[in-house]
Amino acid sequence: MKLRKKIIIFISLVATLGISATYLLLHVILLNRFEKLDEAQLQRNLNKAVASYHRELQDMTTGLLNYTVRDETYRFMESAAAPGSARSGSTEPAFIRSSLDPATYPMDHFDMIALLDLNGQPRYGGSYDLPSAKVTPLTQEQLTLIKLINSRLPAPKTAEESTSGFVNLDEGPMLITLTPILNSSTDKPVIGTALAGRMLHHEVTQIWEDSLSSMDMSRIPSPLLEGSGGKQIWTSPPSGGEMSIHTVLNDLFDDPGMILSLKEPRQLYNSGLKSLATFRLFYFISMLLLLTACMLFVNRFILRRMSSLVRNIRAIGSSKDLSIRIPSSGQDEFSEVEVEFNRMIDSLEQTHDELRQQSMLDPLTRLPNRSLFFDKLNEAIAAVKGSDRQIVLVFIDLDHFKTVNDTLGHDFGDAILKETAFRLTQVVGTHDVVSRLGGDEFTILLYDVPGADSIALQLSRIQEALSMPHHIKGHLLYNTASIGISIYPQNGEDADYLVKQADLAMFHVKETGRNNIFQYSEDLEAGIRRKKVLAQQLLSAAAGNEFELHYQPILSAGPLQVSKVEALLRWNSPSYGNISPAEFIPLAESSGSIVGIGSWVLRQVCSDMREFRSRGLELTAAVNISALQLMQPGLLELLLELLQEYDLPASSLELEITESVLVSGDNIFLSLQHLRASGFRISLDDFGTGFSSLSYLRRFPVDVIKIDRSFVSEMLQDAQGDVLVKAIIELSHNLGLRVVSEGIEHKEQFDRLRALGSDELQGYYISRPLQARALYSFLEQEHYYTGHK
Repeated sequence: MKLRKKIIIFISLVATLGISATYLLLHVILLNRFEKLDEAQLQRNLNKAVASYHRELQDMTTGLLNYTVRDETYRFMESAAAPGSARSGSTEPAFIRSSLDPATYPMDHFDMIALLDLNGQPRYGGSYDLPSAKVTPLTQEQLTLIKLINSRLPAPKTAEESTSGFVNLDEGPMLITLTPILNSSTDKPVIGTALAGRMLHHEVTQIWEDSLSSMDMSRIPSPLLEGSGGKQIWTSPPSGGEMSIHTVLNDLFDDPGMILSLKEPRQLYNSGLKSLATFRLFYFISMLLLLTACMLFVNRFILRRMSSLVRNIRAIGSSKDLSIRIPSSGQDEFSEVEVEFNRMIDSLEQTHDELRQQSMLDPLTRLPNRSLFFDKLNEAIAAVKGSDRQIVLVFIDLDHFKTVNDTLGHDFGDAILKETAFRLTQVVGTHDVVSRLGGDEFTILLYDVPGADSIALQLSRIQEALSMPHHIKGHLLYNTASIGISIYPQNGEDADYLVKQADLAMFHVKETGRNNIFQYSEDLEAGIRRKKVLAQQLLSAAAGNEFELHYQPILSAGPLQVSKVEALLRWNSPSYGNISPAEFIPLAESSGSIVGIGSWVLRQVCSDMREFRSRGLELTAAVNISALQLMQPGLLELLLELLQEYDLPASSLELEITESVLVSGDNIFLSLQHLRASGFRISLDDFGTGFSSLSYLRRFPVDVIKIDRSFVSEMLQDAQGDVLVKAIIELSHNLGLRVVSEGIEHKEQFDRLRALGSDELQGYYISRPLQARALYSFLEQEHYYTGHK
């Protein structure tokens, strides 16, 4: 049997027997009986207290009769009732001075005495003021009480009809007794009623004089009444070694008016507890002997091993050295615990080392990582907050670093990162912090830079260190960096915000050519945010019907007829309204959404061309094709599918490319060859502004040259402009290419280009870009008809 089972069975058996015997003997058999005896005694004492209360009322009645069944009192009431007998001033009858003088009140323990006639009107009334030992007139509350008594109680007719009880006044409860006023021989009729009152709080000790218990009276309503359960007599739960019992007393008008409570110690119960304490001592000694035997057993087989285990664990905890191990001995469960504990320490030690390294330093460069950098940045902000000092945050991203990894391998990339980290740490101050956020991104925290000149000098050193070549495994590698900066508190006071701002400034450098330094500004953030929003919206613009095609007519120079139009894309952004193609086309190309947009444009152009032909217009549409579209597989298949779907010949589409496409590689060359072989004409747009040379014109399959608007606009301003345009036209014609002149805005330009031999003319002078439905009206109004079917 396992040791654990032995301990559980043994201790459970001892504890169960001991607890069960103690509970049954002490609580169920003895203490419950003692409690019931105490409750019976409390009930008897309550009955005595109630009887004492009634005796007190009887004593008051007896005392009052000594004054009311007297001839002097009777004569006083007769004289008081006679007409014209009302006394005035301070003159008092001799009866009052002799029988109801101030000494009468304390002698009979009366606080109020009143003599009422048969109509209930007081012929005499006095209230005793104990502090001053004087009799004062009845208070308004006492007069109100007399009226209430007259209205609710019948006047007593005989001496045996006396009435007594209590009433609740503002000062507290008052004992009241009412007796008839008679002559001493009682042979005359009742002439009035005598009333006497005694404040109850003066008489509690007289009603109940038991030294072991205490009595209390509280007026109704009282919180005690909630525990009565509708009973006349009830008890409250014992509290503080005492128990209490309560009963409701009816007032003078036989209404519930006061609760009489009696509280006394639980004598028998407490005596029983004392007696049981002696028994518990005996029981404790017995149990102690039994537990001693248990402890010897436990100590022999458990505690000794446990103490050793605890000492070893404490030693490891106090030393904070996870290399310490607990020596294992024995074959019981404690040995298993020791083995498992050592295994856990092994795992903790390994995890602790890994977490410590990961949480503080970048594993490759050994620079502070993102988490430690933000801690340092927050500390720096807290240190300079409220002062005139500033902090510069430098965000560095290595240019074209991915190319190194992709071409030479990650070993070269890691070597460059290590060398970059070393160089940065050499050019910054001792208190500045260089960290690697991840990938090829580094940050530098420049503490307390005094001014713009110091910032510029420090940034120049950083840029110079980054531009130096790297000698790696026999290779000489050059590298540049895009650097963005933000300054505290000029650009913000929050660590996350400063890093974000510097990152935005770096991103701007990336977009504007790399290898530069730029400081964050609010205008920069607004521009970048606009680009991000637009790039995101471009992904769903086609599905949301936000695009629209406009067509600009292209006029044949000879017959002056429109046989071709250029399809121009327009976009109405839901956030920014109409967006210029010069802005959203580069965004679409950089984000890759240009492929989907280009497919939408081709389908819409084919649909419009089909509609034109159905109305008799034989038009060719010039459509711009991006380099990404040309590099995508399936472009030719898409075009052929659209031509078949809309029943169009290949000659209805002219595909425009820019000069930059020509230098994009052999894949572009093959794609253009396949397109041209399928019957599509290729047009070179913006000729003369890009990278093309005459060799490209001879090599690539191009059918049309479009002279850029910049040459056309300079024709009338500079004589050399005509010469250059004329040379381009003649050269193109010699190569068998047609020439389109775009950007014509004046009649002089129009006439001059026709004279120079331009095959086709395009520009605002002829027409602005038009919606498809407006193109018909333009052709009719200007008489630019093409041939009709």
